[in-house]
Amino acid sequence: MNSLIVSFKVRKTLFLFLLAIQLVACSGDKATSEASTSDTTSVLATESSIGEPDLETQPKLPLHPKRYGVRDGKLVYHYTGMQTGEEEVYFIHHGMTEVKFTETKRDNPFIGKEEPISMITLMRDSNLYVVDRSTYNAKKIDNTLLYTTAEQSPTLDLNEVAEKMYVEQGGKLIGIDTILGLPAKHWSIPKNQSEEWRWKGILLKMRVSMEKGYIQVKATSIDTTSEVPLKKFELPKQVNLTDGMSMEEWIEDLSKPLKRRQVFNKQGELVN
Repeated sequence: MNSLIVSFKVRKTLFLFLLAIQLVACSGDKATSEASTSDTTSVLATESSIGEPDLETQPKLPLHPKRYGVRDGKLVYHYTGMQTGEEEVYFIHHGMTEVKFTETKRDNPFIGKEEPISMITLMRDSNLYVVDRSTYNAKKIDNTLLYTTAEQSPTLDLNEVAEKMYVEQGGKLIGIDTILGLPAKHWSIPKNQSEEWRWKGILLKMRVSMEKGYIQVKATSIDTTSEVPLKKFELPKQVNLTDGMSMEEWIEDLSKPLKRRQVFNKQGELVN
């Protein structure tokens, strides 16, 4: 939701959901959902704009947004097409805390050869951290937009918001397909030349068509029963962190051609 697929001109709106709701959630249970906290990780306790319901006639609203209808899990993805390689994803708190370890190669039309992508993408505490593992340069991105977006749903269900957006973009629910033994909703969004399959909001497969090819991401394994190590959600100590970018600004930056990307050194000086 995030995943550099957007670099090849996938719509910015869709990208936000692919990365931030990854992007998107399908929550089967829209009733009570208690978010947990620990000594090392926590979800931002945001105030909802929704007033207190009458508990005798309405279900209790969740204290926090949720992306997935599953509390914790681990997935492994395989990339094919213009981007090839593997990605490991770990999540807790119904997907509101999530980390991705991406090791792929991508066709770069500007340099005429493959470009390695080695990244850590951590979503935690209303922030998004994007780490280049080759340099350990990183950007801290304000991700509160995800929480305000959730307020479009009475139960703070980001999947509900996402599916509404798909329909508004002309997308259609094609049906239910089985992936890894799980019933996945198959969405087609012609406006974005994309298709995706999700189970309880968790991405199991996505294919984006582009002018010179395609990128496909497909889960090869999923585990929602084993304990997820909390140390996975810690940033490497050697990270050189640059602050001050909003989610909207980052999406705008990602939509630029690859040759215009900017990289900063430890002192914050532009190096390309």
